[in-house]
Amino acid sequence: MRRLIDKVFKDHTVERGFQSLPLDLSYKEVEYRTKRGFLARKLCYYTGTKVADGEDVFYKSLARSVCDEESDGQEYFLFMSEQMLTWAKEKDHNIRENILRMNVKANFQNAMLKAYEIFKEDLLAPEKSGPAPQSSMWEEWKVYRDVILASTQGKFLLASEEDLVGFKKGRIFCEGEIKQLSDIPNCRHMARDSLEAMGYKNSTTMGWLLVLSEAITNTIKHGEEGKMTLIEDKDQNEIRFIIEDRGPGFSLKELPKMTLLAGYSTKKSMGQGFTLMMKMSKQVSLYTTSEGSTIILSFNREEFSGDVKVEG
Repeated sequence: MRRLIDKVFKDHTVERGFQSLPLDLSYKEVEYRTKRGFLARKLCYYTGTKVADGEDVFYKSLARSVCDEESDGQEYFLFMSEQMLTWAKEKDHNIRENILRMNVKANFQNAMLKAYEIFKEDLLAPEKSGPAPQSSMWEEWKVYRDVILASTQGKFLLASEEDLVGFKKGRIFCEGEIKQLSDIPNCRHMARDSLEAMGYKNSTTMGWLLVLSEAITNTIKHGEEGKMTLIEDKDQNEIRFIIEDRGPGFSLKELPKMTLLAGYSTKKSMGQGFTLMMKMSKQVSLYTTSEGSTIILSFNREEFSGDVKVEG
């Protein structure tokens, strides 16, 4: 058994060409190189680089001390992640602004922005003295919920976990995974076909599919992955599009601007976002935490009896 284990691990290391970790590294240095490799691996993934390259660059980070701007290929990803970690140590740093000022290709810049938004609390934030009391966070959340709901005339609801459970009740009639750009048209086509099979006309669903695409696009750009679930709720007489993602969530402080200012965006290419969704749907609901977000787009359901449509 010992010989088999040695063969598996030794062959795997030789096959991939992983460099060994220097023995004289301090714990802090190992921690830093691990963070750098983790970020570099994510940057590879966000730019569409091969998975194998992302794994290689992680192990290169463990073996390399520093990388410079003249690096190319896999090592350039290490340089970019190193830059982000360096900025995080600076006093009064603004990592996002520094990324926007970099003279790099758009796909690299967008990958760095996405990595920053997702991992800014875990890897790139300064040390905090301690978390805010749970009671004060809850009170702050309720204030934002009430103000935004009133300001949007009931069109935007900052949802609780209990609300989310209610939104998921009903008959699921379409589901899809969200992992890459090609999933945007794929999910939209699945949704369109399912709605047409139920009797909905193109004139009704055109706006629905537009905001579905917007919500899915946001998941691709700003989260890691997600899923689409379409629900028919006869009790509430609603059709609901539920788009879930695994990402950094939304900042409470930014939500008023995002819901009240048309075209406002905290990131490049976010588009019309919530203002467009509110215009095209009955109501937009958002459940968000530091681990991900769920957008719920609600529409009025219609009942069909044979070829005769009955308004619901």
